[in-house]
Amino acid sequence: MSEESWVCTACPGWGDHEFCAIKTVVKDGKIVRTEPLQYTGAEAGEGHCCQKGIMSWREVYDKDRLLYPLKRAGERGEGKWERISWDQALDEIGAKLMDIREKYGAESVTVWNITASLPPSQGLDSLLGERFNCLWGGTDPLNAYGLDNGPYYASYFDMGNFYKYMMIDPVKFDGSTYIIIWGANPVENQQRVAKHVVEAKSRGAKIVDVGLLFDATAGYADWFIPVKPGSDTALALCMANQIVQREEYDKPYLTKYTVAPLLVDVETGQFAENEGWFYYWDEESGSMKPSARGAEEYEGTPAFEGTYEVDGRTYKPAFQMLKEHLATYTPEYQEAITGVPAADAIKLGEEYSAHRPSFILGALGLRYQNQGDAYRAFYLLGMLTGNCGSANGGVTSEIQPCGWPLGFNNPSIVFPEGRENDKAHYVTQADYFEDAKKGKYKAFLKIAGNPVHNCPNRSRWTEDTFPQMELIVDYDIWMTDTGEWSDYVLPACTPFEREELVAAAQYNHVVLEQKAIEPRGECKDAPWIWRALSKRIGLGEYFDKTDDEWIAMRLNTPYPLLAKVDPPITLERLKKEHLVRAAVPPIPFDPFFGMKFETPTGHMEFYSGRLANVGVPMATYNEPYEAPTPRQLKEGTAKHKYQFFSGRQRFFMQSMFTDDPVMRELSGGIPTGRINPVDAEAEGILDGDKVEVYNERGHVVIEMRLDQVIPPGTIQVWFGWRHRAFEDGMYSELLVPLGDADTINDVAKYWYKCTEEDGAVGALLSGYAYSGMAGAWDTIWDCACEVRKLDAGEEE
Repeated sequence: MSEESWVCTACPGWGDHEFCAIKTVVKDGKIVRTEPLQYTGAEAGEGHCCQKGIMSWREVYDKDRLLYPLKRAGERGEGKWERISWDQALDEIGAKLMDIREKYGAESVTVWNITASLPPSQGLDSLLGERFNCLWGGTDPLNAYGLDNGPYYASYFDMGNFYKYMMIDPVKFDGSTYIIIWGANPVENQQRVAKHVVEAKSRGAKIVDVGLLFDATAGYADWFIPVKPGSDTALALCMANQIVQREEYDKPYLTKYTVAPLLVDVETGQFAENEGWFYYWDEESGSMKPSARGAEEYEGTPAFEGTYEVDGRTYKPAFQMLKEHLATYTPEYQEAITGVPAADAIKLGEEYSAHRPSFILGALGLRYQNQGDAYRAFYLLGMLTGNCGSANGGVTSEIQPCGWPLGFNNPSIVFPEGRENDKAHYVTQADYFEDAKKGKYKAFLKIAGNPVHNCPNRSRWTEDTFPQMELIVDYDIWMTDTGEWSDYVLPACTPFEREELVAAAQYNHVVLEQKAIEPRGECKDAPWIWRALSKRIGLGEYFDKTDDEWIAMRLNTPYPLLAKVDPPITLERLKKEHLVRAAVPPIPFDPFFGMKFETPTGHMEFYSGRLANVGVPMATYNEPYEAPTPRQLKEGTAKHKYQFFSGRQRFFMQSMFTDDPVMRELSGGIPTGRINPVDAEAEGILDGDKVEVYNERGHVVIEMRLDQVIPPGTIQVWFGWRHRAFEDGMYSELLVPLGDADTINDVAKYWYKCTEEDGAVGALLSGYAYSGMAGAWDTIWDCACEVRKLDAGEEE
């Protein structure tokens, strides 16, 4: 009997943003189990393997896996297929691409490449897809995508950097005295984050959970504060107002690192500035004085408050502007919006201010059109209390516990002829769908993702976009909702069947994913497919490398934290050692290290001169796009009575794992909905009744469960189940389409304009672009709906 061996593998459940690498154990040519990966150095003990990771190897052997190339044999969506050879598939796809380019131009080919599937999703699947698009000149429709982008908006305008503030090492939580988990559920979804929240609590920290649902994190917390949908900004600004009114803010910190003392021209809303110099009011001399960009010291005593007339113009310090702005956000004002009692809002503000260091753990749970201001309000709280940049305090607007960011040589793969020769066309998603309905696009290549399922609204694809296409190709390990509407479906390798660089799961390590087993059936990895297809479309010379050569190319990076490792990180070394620790400092990563900021003023900008151009220089509460508010319900102006909330199952990740029978059973066996018993009584709904949840965009027929976890006024249907699991309709039919033109306001348009001016429109993994996250708002939870019980005849 042979002995066990092991390799590193990327867990397929990467959508929880833990980005785990796992240890995959093999015996007699088969995978027998997965375990946590053992890291080295300061990260020893940080490896994790949640229930999804433990079960992930089962997908390799699942009876429903795609194992052979398929060609549509009936109408799109009809489910009729014929098995064909790879040669036939690639010959026909290549010929069709060339024909479409000849008739309509290269731009008529859409390349859909969401880096959230086929983990490691920042790997060769996505990189080579971007390389193809840059060479071919196709259309990338993923600009202003409208997903997960509120944190990026806040960090871009307040700190001047788009990506850096998304990452935090949760080891920093250990020494915090007060943690507010806001719009996150790490106890169920992020094991490494949860570990350090637990560690902080064991050392005496108080844990507060602010959110919509009473989930597992709320149950673990010392205090759960439920808020109305889309109201979070009002509560956060109320807390800030209290800190300012009680003069509990850290004035030396604000002076040194923020725009607090800088003068604002009241008429224009812009900072007083002249050729890179900014101005403040010196209380000692009673005069206006210049200050260099990013200066941390001021001559005299800079004023925080007051109104000053100079040469016929009126100026106020940014802090004075903030104080006046916050005055509206009283405990009573926010109570009418959030539902949080005024006394609780006061207590929360007092406790947060009194406990330093403290942490606000934001995440991606505020999926409303007004989300950007909520994250700006979180950063404001961190600035007022001096927590941003402190040893055990801070604010993270998204929890990505990746350690120090490591930069690989991705640009050379994405831009084989240099960035200046990128032929791809980058369009906003709103523009893309408008043009798609008009027939501008004729081919759709899905490199990564499952847009028909995960990019609502479903009908926007099946009724408006795909009927215009002459070619649709899907590359995946399952027959997904997108695959069902494709002309060709190509079988991909799972992470257990291919070699990759695990570039985002390292916890300060470079991890090599190696084959645990040989690919099943005729599954192929991305390098093989692009090598074969490129020969048929005249791009063979650009895709002739092997897997090893592509990986070695990525490792050939000048990035210091990798380049300074001794002995060097090579593919040969990784094959022997599996993982190698980067040359990172012996302290947990904090994006605020150095306290230097890339904003126009060089300071943290709770007041943004750029955003003053569109009337929102400071975080401001605005009502959500569609989710009903207490005011609307009281006045009878709400679009619909209920908020529609598509909550995640802890056993699924996006649509991953929904094909596993064990995971389906653990998730209830069938998709169901949940309603609060108070609302159920009002609607005449009993537990287990068949209901229709609907709005003007679509509907879903579902078995309803009564659950006190769900707040009154909310209807929840589990996210993740495929369309074929539902009796009629699907939850995604009800959702406001991501990146829809109607949801994009002047602020979002201005944000995208700034992105264009920064030269940051382009391929997401190029290392230069952030246009995918700019210019639209996440509206997945910002939906309104109605519910009705079906009678016996309708159920049949």
